[in-house]
Amino acid sequence: MNKIYRYIMKNYRDKISLEVIAELINMTPSSFSRYFKSRVNKSFSDFLKELRIDYARKLLNENKISINSVSYDSGYTTLSNFNKQFKEVTGKTPLQYRNEYLKIRTESI
Repeated sequence: MNKIYRYIMKNYRDKISLEVIAELINMTPSSFSRYFKSRVNKSFSDFLKELRIDYARKLLNENKISINSVSYDSGYTTLSNFNKQFKEVTGKTPLQYRNEYLKIRTESI
């Protein structure tokens, strides 16, 4: 798991295929999927999605770059997929998330 985790943390902003990750530890993609889920209690794709969205939240909180750039920097190739996945994880669109964060931040100052 350490080898997998290190690879994911180093490359999560790039395209990571199940086949590449499985090959890294000499497993078939289906065997790797079962192995990963048994260790982490979520699928590899869900784990990767949550990792990318957490990074996107950090970038959105900084409010220095556009949502499109946040999407790309977080490892998504299309804005529509980023918006869909972000809302799936957080319950909000990236713009709603950013606006709520800014509102809370300015109220606390």
